[in-house]
Amino acid sequence: MTNGRRLRTALRNLATAALAGLLLLPAGTGTAQAARASTTADGPPELLLGQSTRGAWDDFNTFGQDADGGSVYYELRSGDWVNAAHREYATLLANQGKTVQVGISWKDNPPGFEGGDENAKAARSRAVTAEIAAGGHTASLDRLLAFTNAHPQARFKLRLDYEVSSFYHCTDASCSSYKNAFNRLAGYLDSRSTTHNLEYVFHPVRGEFETMYPGDAAVDWMGVSIFAHELCLPIYDRGYLYNGTPPQNYDVGTKQCRNAYIGTDSNGNPAAVWRNFDHDANVLKLVKFAKDHGKPVVLSEAGMMNFTADGTSTDGREQQLGDLWVKRLFSLMNYQGPIPNLPGTHDLRGVIRSIAYINLDFRYGWDGIDDGSFDFAPNTTWFVDGKLSRYGPAKTSFCQGLTANGFTARCR
Repeated sequence: MTNGRRLRTALRNLATAALAGLLLLPAGTGTAQAARASTTADGPPELLLGQSTRGAWDDFNTFGQDADGGSVYYELRSGDWVNAAHREYATLLANQGKTVQVGISWKDNPPGFEGGDENAKAARSRAVTAEIAAGGHTASLDRLLAFTNAHPQARFKLRLDYEVSSFYHCTDASCSSYKNAFNRLAGYLDSRSTTHNLEYVFHPVRGEFETMYPGDAAVDWMGVSIFAHELCLPIYDRGYLYNGTPPQNYDVGTKQCRNAYIGTDSNGNPAAVWRNFDHDANVLKLVKFAKDHGKPVVLSEAGMMNFTADGTSTDGREQQLGDLWVKRLFSLMNYQGPIPNLPGTHDLRGVIRSIAYINLDFRYGWDGIDDGSFDFAPNTTWFVDGKLSRYGPAKTSFCQGLTANGFTARCR
């Protein structure tokens, strides 16, 4: 463990000692917040291969090598990995001393939820969030703790739920329910970790990172999902085109977002300046927020979506738009320029330190396995083969991006 990580662990332990008082306060106050130092990621940026099964790992290794780890899921309801394939992939990675990103979920399958529509599920998820903040459900993490303690050479990025939002996690406008739940889980895990190889990821939906931020003392990484909208690219769902239908704030011809930032007029006064962007405004703002708080960013879920309108093949537009998607992904790592609705220009280089690329054939569901268990319907959002091995231009650009940005992972 590096000196920086030892320091962060010691500071988090101090924060955990104050947790009982912190849980009664809004996040952002109290001893724990003051004690925690800013986090910086050590070494070169990471490539993680997701998600769920070793199929992503094996496909990358047909043309590449030395990836840093992968991404899997664990749920509070069962107190276990989502299924055996997740556990097996985590074991493969951990046995090699790799990084394992673990999405610890309760919103998708809340404990105690016995059925109903999405509103009912969200209401139960919010209730579970409050129960966690009050100290509940921690025993569901014991199997995960036993696993992390058994693999001291591995590193674990723990997403304390993922793509969190006010709809699923906030019981009031302050969102103290989620902030305190994040602090409670991080404190519990740290207090029982014998290997101190755990780092905590705050992974919100794009527009709610400020409202839900659990505080500098608890957060090691900021996470964000990068699919099509986030890179201002279109996706198809049942024949309907997203981004560009209708074209408000979107340039159909260039496939870019169109937003205004705060510049100056000829007299030097503040004025709106319109321009095209390759990246969603909320993504740029989230990366800036992370930089302002001294937190590295992990692109916790990054993958191509269905660019193909005809619903019969994923081999057409992906060859062209998949290449553009990859180039915009790496350009986000090196962004310099204006940010919509903000003044001036901003240098976001070096903030994104980890990418979890979903290297699976999504046509066959979240595990990418053609076993008939769960498939996406043709012409829907996720009906896409996202494996890099089948896309020549996109694979070439991905390999070039790894080299240009100093990743340990490389292509042969």
